Amino acid sequence: MHCFIENLALGKSAWQLYPLSNDEKHSANNAVDGRKSDLSELGGECTASSVRRTTAMWWVDLGTLQSIHHIILQYSTGNQVWGNFHPSVKRHHYI
Repeated sequence: MHCFIENLALGKSAWQLYPLSNDEKHSANNAVDGRKSDLSELGGECTASSVRRTTAMWWVDLGTLQSIHHIILQYSTGNQVWGNFHPSVKRHHYI
């Protein structure tokens, strides 16, 4: 058995409930554009949710019905190495 990993969301249309701002710098489409060289909040390659809300939801239109084995989320890291001692680890919840 072979496992082939494909990014089904790459380049698809995305939408977010309660974005941090309405500008392109925090657009939900940033999460599916394939860019990941600047993982800072203001780098224009990540999406961010409003800090004043308790719910963060994000959708991507895959175009057709898909069978999905797993989902990988990459957090905005501020361009620092992610790990147990990263300042953001205490703020994030995992699904």
